[in-house]
Amino acid sequence: MNQRLESRKTISNFILYALGFLLVWEWLRPIEQLTNTGHIAVFIFFLLIALILAFLQVPPILSGGIKGIYILFMLQHLYDESSFLSFHWISMFLEEISANFAIMFDTNWPEMSNLFKSLLFFILLWLMCYLIDYWLIKKRRIFTFLLLTMIYITVLDTFTPYSANESIIRTVIIGFIIMGMLTFLRLKDREGGALKERYLFKWMLPLLVFVAISSMLGYLAPKAEPTWPDPVPFIQSLNENAGGINETKGNQRVGYSVDDSQLGGSFKGDDTVVFQAQTSIPHYWKVETKDTYTGKGWIQSEQSIEANELDKETVEEGAEIPFVSFEEGGKVKFAEYKSSVEFEEPFSYLLYPLGVESIIDVESTLELEKGIERITPTFPVKSYSVRFNKPEYSLEALTTDDFSTFVQENQEMAQRYLQLPDTLPKRVIDLAAEITENEDNAFSKARAIEKYFSQNGFVYSKENVAVPSEEDDYVDQFLFETKSGYCDNYSTSMVTLLRSIGIPARWVKGFTEGEAIKKSTDGDVYEVTNNNAHSWVEAYFPNVGWVSFEPTQGFANENTYVNDVQNEINQEESNQQTEEQEEQQAAPENPQTEEQQTAFTEKEEFSVWDAKAERFAEDNWKWLMLGATLILAISMLLYRYRYKWLPHYYIWKFNHKKTSKDFPEAYLVLLKVLEIYGVKKEKNSTLREYAKQIDHLFDTDEMAILTANYEEFLYKGAVYSGDRNELMELWENLIKKTTA
Repeated sequence: MNQRLESRKTISNFILYALGFLLVWEWLRPIEQLTNTGHIAVFIFFLLIALILAFLQVPPILSGGIKGIYILFMLQHLYDESSFLSFHWISMFLEEISANFAIMFDTNWPEMSNLFKSLLFFILLWLMCYLIDYWLIKKRRIFTFLLLTMIYITVLDTFTPYSANESIIRTVIIGFIIMGMLTFLRLKDREGGALKERYLFKWMLPLLVFVAISSMLGYLAPKAEPTWPDPVPFIQSLNENAGGINETKGNQRVGYSVDDSQLGGSFKGDDTVVFQAQTSIPHYWKVETKDTYTGKGWIQSEQSIEANELDKETVEEGAEIPFVSFEEGGKVKFAEYKSSVEFEEPFSYLLYPLGVESIIDVESTLELEKGIERITPTFPVKSYSVRFNKPEYSLEALTTDDFSTFVQENQEMAQRYLQLPDTLPKRVIDLAAEITENEDNAFSKARAIEKYFSQNGFVYSKENVAVPSEEDDYVDQFLFETKSGYCDNYSTSMVTLLRSIGIPARWVKGFTEGEAIKKSTDGDVYEVTNNNAHSWVEAYFPNVGWVSFEPTQGFANENTYVNDVQNEINQEESNQQTEEQEEQQAAPENPQTEEQQTAFTEKEEFSVWDAKAERFAEDNWKWLMLGATLILAISMLLYRYRYKWLPHYYIWKFNHKKTSKDFPEAYLVLLKVLEIYGVKKEKNSTLREYAKQIDHLFDTDEMAILTANYEEFLYKGAVYSGDRNELMELWENLIKKTTA
């Protein structure tokens, strides 16, 4: 009986675990917005699984094993493409953990790998699940955890871009409901079980109504102005004044700006929407390019400024944009696309991708500045569209370049895009030579420099980014001293390294593609905010033109490269196969039998469906995992509370049988249900002794009557000859008592 009562307590525990899950979820919501953490659903699933295991009271060893396997599987899935628990994966995992422990003990936390950070995050969630179980279920207390949650979200709301208005409301509602439930359960424990479980809902109903009405009134009621001045600006001003001029410029706000003469310094995130773009192929959005590196930042050269004044050109809507993206007659294939832009507020310049052809659907003439390749509308523009060519680069052309001829024929352009300051430290030039010493062509050298920043201890960071002093060079400081910075550091350094080995390059400013917010057959809609302001690199290759590169950690180069030689081989093989197929069709020597053709067709259909299933699993693995988790949870709950629903199933089953021959089976079912209920027949006791125990427990004589009839069947082989309905009514009455 005690086991039965303990099982009934888990109904309230289930509600507490569910509310605890929602409370911990409030800790996870800001992480995806404020950090570059991806796949947040993986951590939410882990939290859900951990709390379900705690609710079901799975033994610690089994529970820990399940959670450990989940963590290892997800780390391998996110950071490695090898088979799960393969030797390669285990070896790599142990080496990385060992290396990151050394980094952690050296307090050099920014250099910890993403895999190790994810592992620590899983461990933190594991600890939070333990605290939820300890505070809610064992101690029946929640105030401390609720207070910490409120402090956490209010601090983030105050000092970060995260808006916690809705989070605060949700947390208060969840907290009051939990505290009401815990108060009832503490009273229940104090009364020694005198308060029935069903009274919980009577207790909670007025509390829920009170919380709902109070929340609604608090949300709709007018708010008074703050009595005290906001302390945040004062605190921030103290923080800004504390920084030295050679270490940081203070908290700049991220976004597009014209002045790049002094780079460096930390900046704040800003999720203000700049524009929305609809396009079938995501791409970077250029605003301008700059050519002269000063050692501290970027300016436009005197020569290009004069040329820019002479080369300013006004064009109408739909006219060709005369920016040179690719060489005429070069080995670059194109595919034409169209993208549309809609600004939140009128922007000073128009944005476009590499390969721009024309600006359309714009109610303004356009002023082009060819020196910096910037497009300025003469009137404020709210929306427009751009036609452009998406390039497909030839690897043969890129790797057989002739820079000596190019420099001789284009000295003015080469001088402009090979410029380096006289003060550039020699070790920067030496580093460029060292990185590319094993490469035999300019394109391979450029790719080697691009990949250099993904290793060698570089860290992407927006905070505590150094500003060079008068004696320091911006690139030299980043490459050899800090190795910490954001896109400006990476892109400027790559341009400088490229120029050091004689590859013309320029610095490009604009925005990344943004975040997809809507799917459409006409092209997905992307939202681009100030946080998407970005800088990258374009290098010039003879017979090709400008090619973009992306050295910044966390960003990807989306260029398409084609191997012309391999294409020709593939084309020849394809033509040869086509000819052979035509010959076979014209004169088949060994025609297939009908059975062979059918088998081949079935095999082909199976392969198609197999590929579709694999693709579906790859595209929807999150939902499949969620579905599997829910099925597992429902199955566990059904098993846990089988004493609730199994009796009703058996009653329904035997009510559909109309003969007395099913009584022996029904009696054995009754014994099974009583065992699930918590009253198990001992091995050394007889059926009559067990029947007396049951009748005493339920204050009835029904079990004795049923047992007497069952013994008559066992010893005489006779089946009850009386009214079958009367006997089954006794059986049903008794089995129903197990669900009361």
